[in-house]
Amino acid sequence: MDNIIVVNGAFKPSARAKSLSSIKYQTLFWLFMTGSVLGFVLEGLWCVIKTGHWEHHAATIWGPFCIIYGIGAVAAFLISQLLSGKHILLQFGAFFFSGALVEYFASLFQELCFGSVSWDYSEHFLNIGGRVSLQMALTWGILGVLFMRFLFPFLNRAFEKLNGKKGAQLCGILTVFMVINLAATSVVVTRWQSRLDGTSPNNSIERAIDYIYGNEKMDGLFPNMRFAIGE
Repeated sequence: MDNIIVVNGAFKPSARAKSLSSIKYQTLFWLFMTGSVLGFVLEGLWCVIKTGHWEHHAATIWGPFCIIYGIGAVAAFLISQLLSGKHILLQFGAFFFSGALVEYFASLFQELCFGSVSWDYSEHFLNIGGRVSLQMALTWGILGVLFMRFLFPFLNRAFEKLNGKKGAQLCGILTVFMVINLAATSVVVTRWQSRLDGTSPNNSIERAIDYIYGNEKMDGLFPNMRFAIGE
């Protein structure tokens, strides 16, 4: 009921609800793209700190896009609009739980659709099926607060410069590109799974995929992806 107020017996949306309704697709898209690229960079830098070398952590075959971070950035933005002006601990809690939910269902979706997993937190304290853990949920909470309090105001000013006709055209072009990118990635990963399972290519398209995106290439693109082969 926080999003509805009563004026002279009529129900009207609150300022917070109006703020949500005024959100533009372009803002969400640029947040998704920015979050995806930043996530790719953060994952790579973490690998450098942890192992001493860079590791590719994109979720697509074309471009530096770690999709789960893009989804997380959009979720963090929407939550921040709902909790605008609320105590920082409440915002942290919202980012904590929303980040865990995004990660859990992303892992579940990947496993159900592709028979694979890209992360496993089984060794973390208080984890749920290795999909999420207390450690990672805390990380999501901290990143959410930092992102929305310090980085988003700067990004929003940059997004405003893309609100014109050229910005809308660029958004449309990149939207089409990402749809094709995600669809192509799904096809290539599915073929990768079949190839590892011993299935020979059935047509020229699958033969082309095997030639361009062989096992060595795919291992480099998705170093953490593991399949349940033969199950």
